[in-house]
Amino acid sequence: MISEFEYATSQEAWEKINEFFLNNQDEIVKRDGARYGPQLILPNVFIYIRKAWVDPKFDFGNTFGYRKQKWSGLLNNYVNMNYLDLLKSQVHVKLKKKTPHYNLSMPFDNSHGSGKNCLLSLTISKRANLSHPIVTFNLRSSEITKRLLFDLLLVQRIAEYIFGPKEHISIQLFCGNMYQNTESFTMYDIHKPIESILVVDGKMSIWQERLMEVLTKFKTCIPSTITYKVHRRSVNQLQRDKNGHPLSGDKPMLAGDCTIFNKDLDYPEDCITEKQRKAFKRKAKKK
Repeated sequence: MISEFEYATSQEAWEKINEFFLNNQDEIVKRDGARYGPQLILPNVFIYIRKAWVDPKFDFGNTFGYRKQKWSGLLNNYVNMNYLDLLKSQVHVKLKKKTPHYNLSMPFDNSHGSGKNCLLSLTISKRANLSHPIVTFNLRSSEITKRLLFDLLLVQRIAEYIFGPKEHISIQLFCGNMYQNTESFTMYDIHKPIESILVVDGKMSIWQERLMEVLTKFKTCIPSTITYKVHRRSVNQLQRDKNGHPLSGDKPMLAGDCTIFNKDLDYPEDCITEKQRKAFKRKAKKK
């Protein structure tokens, strides 16, 4: 069974999918999904997003404790800049010829192995009956709270790298496996109070009960008593100091600051990551 959804923007897709998981355990199970301890899983998901857009003021640092290295790591692991420049060149040839219909693709890298091949491929399409391009984004698996919005921002930045920031872009997302993790989802409370979106029909589902128990614990416990480091990260984001900053530290990382390094030099063929290109540019400037 394929589960199909449609949303106005990338950010709305992230919000509504997370809220759907929170409130629809039984529906997810009916759709061939399952609950395994701290994970609620939905296979074979298709999402149509009418406009690729993440609020540039969304703070990944305040919400998830992400640092700038998280974004650069995502780029360096998954985006081969030679592939991306080739795709951009192919698209611009089509634009110059005013080709009414095309489909051009690039694979994602998995340079460091740490990405577990979650991002598979991206296709830029133009259709004769649409005035704007569509990006088809294929994922093997997606953790929907901490990673999905980050990956959708990456797709938006790739589209902007190719077309510029003013082009209207739609996204088709195909994912073989989406899942919500209880401990990670507690941090959604920073973006929007979970109690305000909790829908209870008679009594809470097992998933809702577990989530609210973990949320209460994480908000009130002594962080050092939490054994697992990944859980302690959630605690240190949820709990705040007297100034309202997360215990993990006040280090903003806004979506608007997460960009792709623009090509302004002719790079060697083996200069394939953003990190390598920045290093090459620094050396070129010194000469």
